[in-house]
Order: sequence, then C-alpha cells, then structure tokens
Amino acid sequence: MFTRILAVAAFATLTAVAAQAGTLQNGVWTPNGCKEPGDAPMLSDKSPEAYNKSAKLVQAWQDTARVFQDCIKSETKADQDAIITTANASLTKLNDQAKALNDSATAAMEKLKGASKKSN
Repeated sequence: MFTRILAVAAFATLTAVAAQAGTLQNGVWTPNGCKEPGDAPMLSDKSPEAYNKSAKLVQAWQDTARVFQDCIKSETKADQDAIITTANASLTKLNDQAKALNDSATAAMEKLKGASKKSN
C-alpha cells in the first residue's frame, strides 16, 4: 500500500512538472526552458576565407536551431499531454456526476411511483 502511495505521489509530481513546460498568456504560448538560437548569420561572399568562416557560423547556428526545435517539440508535447489528461479527467468527472444524478432521479421516480400506487 505504501509503495502504491509513493508511486501515485511520484506520478503527480511528474505531471505537475510537465504541466509547466510552457506558458500561455493572452493567447500566445512561449516555451520556458528553450534557448532561442538568435538570428541566422549571413554567408559572406567577400573571399573564400570569409565564406568558409561564415559557413562555420551558419553550421553552429543550425546546430543551435536544431536543439531549440527539439526543445520546443518536447515542451509542446508535455503541455499538450497535460492539457489532454486534465481535460479528460474533468470530463470524466462531469460525466460520472451526470450519470449519478440521472440514476438518482430514476430511482426517486420509481420510488415515488411505488408510493403513489400504494396510496391509491
């Protein structure tokens, strides 16, 4: 039992962390842990040496952009999963409550029908 409680607590902690991957404010989502690569450098056409030097800068920028892209994908997935899980849980709870209310109303109507027949 204690192991089960620890597992549930660990899952809840992971879910809470995942839910904070990005920030949504005024309809704009921004990642929290991703470093933008900055503006892409330009290739130089002044000389072969300048071109080679600028090509190295472009390659470094591409590597940084790839890391940024992977980070964005990861944070987006984490937030999407948290939203879906939370929405599904809320909808399940609402459906369960509606079913319980419907079952209660049906039982009450049956009871009242039975009482009405006895009084006649």
